[in-house]
Amino acid sequence: MMEEQKKLIRLLAKVQVNVPFKRLEGEYLPLILEYGINPEIGFDADALDMTSDKAFRELADILKTNNRSITLHGPFMDLVPGGLDAMLLAATRKRLERFFEIIPIFEPANVVCHSGYDPCYYRKNWEEWLSNSVETWEPHVHLAERFGFKLLLENVYENSPKVHSALFSAIPSDNFGFCFDVGHHNVFGKSPLKEWVQALGEKIMELHLHDNDGAEDTHQAIGTGNVDFIGLFQVMNKNGLTPTICLEPHEEETLWQSLASDDFKKFVENLL
Repeated sequence: MMEEQKKLIRLLAKVQVNVPFKRLEGEYLPLILEYGINPEIGFDADALDMTSDKAFRELADILKTNNRSITLHGPFMDLVPGGLDAMLLAATRKRLERFFEIIPIFEPANVVCHSGYDPCYYRKNWEEWLSNSVETWEPHVHLAERFGFKLLLENVYENSPKVHSALFSAIPSDNFGFCFDVGHHNVFGKSPLKEWVQALGEKIMELHLHDNDGAEDTHQAIGTGNVDFIGLFQVMNKNGLTPTICLEPHEEETLWQSLASDDFKKFVENLL
């Protein structure tokens, strides 16, 4: 094995890499095993509806046998965990229930989901949205406590830490925390990065890393946009936080570009 490949494998051993279930199963499993990649497996509705538990177990067994660290990312498209329409809220809860049924198969360290909060829709119905959200997430937090994984809610359109702070206060648990997506923050967040870290502190249990120019959520390679990764690890270090690091490339080429980035190497070396 070439020395550069050894260095790459050592770097990959320290992080998770997001990969959709359908592409992992049909395309990327050999690459994951060759390079020792720790996958954060993303599940959408099709993966959940069209895959048997037997197939999930077979994949999980391969990853466990090869000592891969596993994290999961739940479905989010069209879901409204705090929705005000009772029919849509019921459908969302049914979809999430199916996802949480398969979690024990994979024995993940973390499970990442979206709160579904959008200030354009829910700002004027905050109390009802929060009440519905708590009712949606509470049983899944209990499941996380039972099986020993962390259920983490990720920021997308939330422009401040208020939403997540309220949810964590309403459902106090060491197994319920935050996944800070720095690319989403760069586009949608209005509160400074430092404010998010100070407000959520030890609830920050995972970071999603990708880059953009602040105008659109493009999931570029690290170092090709204007996300302040150096400032991020400095504020994380200052607060003594060492969350799980997950790269979120949307294309394979973006993964290799991020891994070659000096900013990323410094980030991992300084944070872990």
